[in-house]
Amino acid sequence: MASAQTIKERLILTDSEDSLLLKGYASFDKNGDYCFTIYKDELYYWITNTDTFGGYNFIGGASGPGGGVSYPSTFSQPENTPYIYKNYHGKQIYGPIVGKLEDYTTSETYNHIALMASLKDSIYYYIDGRLISSHRKEPGKVYDLHQEWVAFNSKGNAIYSVKDKKWYYVYANNRVVDSSKFEYLKLAINNNGDYIFAEGRKPEQPVKNYEYMFFIHTTDTILDTVRTVWYAHLKDNGAYYFSGSDKALGYIAINDHMYKNIDSIENIALIDKNTYLFSFTEAGKRKINANGKSFEYDFERIFLPTLDTIGNFACYGLKDYYLYKFINGKKGKNPISKYNVRPKPLYISPTGASLHYFKTDDSIYIYRDEKLILPPISVNSNFGMQFQEDFTFLRSNYEVPKNINSLLYLEYNNAGYMIFNGELSKPMPPFLFKDEDETNEIGSIITGGMNDKGFFIIQKIGDRKYLININNSVYQELSGIDNLNDQDCFFDGKSLIFYGTKGRSFYQFTLNI
Repeated sequence: MASAQTIKERLILTDSEDSLLLKGYASFDKNGDYCFTIYKDELYYWITNTDTFGGYNFIGGASGPGGGVSYPSTFSQPENTPYIYKNYHGKQIYGPIVGKLEDYTTSETYNHIALMASLKDSIYYYIDGRLISSHRKEPGKVYDLHQEWVAFNSKGNAIYSVKDKKWYYVYANNRVVDSSKFEYLKLAINNNGDYIFAEGRKPEQPVKNYEYMFFIHTTDTILDTVRTVWYAHLKDNGAYYFSGSDKALGYIAINDHMYKNIDSIENIALIDKNTYLFSFTEAGKRKINANGKSFEYDFERIFLPTLDTIGNFACYGLKDYYLYKFINGKKGKNPISKYNVRPKPLYISPTGASLHYFKTDDSIYIYRDEKLILPPISVNSNFGMQFQEDFTFLRSNYEVPKNINSLLYLEYNNAGYMIFNGELSKPMPPFLFKDEDETNEIGSIITGGMNDKGFFIIQKIGDRKYLININNSVYQELSGIDNLNDQDCFFDGKSLIFYGTKGRSFYQFTLNI
């Protein structure tokens, strides 16, 4: 367990005595470049580290699952009035363009943004301020980005599809990689330039009973046809999956392997090009596929599957009230039981180490396998649990599969514990029962994040005092900081970069791990 790491402080800028920047909205990128939205003399301005834009009567915006957009406007400006715009969280200003903003996406990146604008009888497509394509509107067609015609990644790689006359073209980093008479769906590209997409096709005569079908494409592979593409995800290491329905049943395409004629596909975990897991039913039998091998089970339900990169996997299984371990395809000989009750499962490692608790009429007992790891907890002790899908400080996306890491939170009496891959953190101020909007309270989680490299949280622990927890192994206290930016944090497993204020000055903080 490491602590007392060195935090580097870098002064970004100091506000003037009028404190307009402190009163405004700040966006920072990883390099320390910024954009402030401020209000001065009844006008709005954007101030970046290189320029000032304004004043505007109004700076509006919108946000949604694909990110956010911000742009100056008035309530009655003509549609041919030029305007500039930006990713809501970014500092890069794009434009000017003209036309009504129809839709946008940022792929949850910080500086990149694509949008559609309409002007008179035409639609215009822009990526990072560059006009990519334009064409006349088709009668009766709704124009939006819900078909995902473009996707970015954090390093600026882009994949997009546009229509030119009667053909659609797919561009990966401005290079044509495919063309079709029909639309493309589920475009994605990673930091290495690997990409995936689904090519729609309507044959003149049904093929294999398909009246409409999709071909799944990767950078170097085209997989068999499927009827629909509902979900997809691509990781930076090249691992990917698609899933949807195929005729009456379902399918999953994962790491160049196609599995058809199956149903109830759940618990998708995707680690790398060789390591994956999912549960499914086939011909009425319940199974788990781990790295291409299928294992049948007789449980009514399974919980919390995990796997590692050397081939191990495990989960819990419920059968006839009792809870069992299921390790590498084998059901435990005996159920997990103590105090004449069934345990509540919390975590199981890929090799089968179990974290769970038993609740009786008067006490709660938390065990790691056969070892009681905390003193018995009274049922009247304000006990609570929260799993990672319920953490408000983590962004969630239902299409993103599980990774190798597990995170949950335990709280009782006057202490809280983050549980990362089955290991408890040091005691921390409790936060579970606090008002989410009261971020100034002691114990409030100011910001946090989780990825394949692990997790981090920053918690308020006192007046101008904060605690950083990284993977329950690195702990660092901060003091003398007035406020922390809860949006602009960058964590790659090697360092954590974030921003805050001291007095009238804005600082970048870097914690190297």
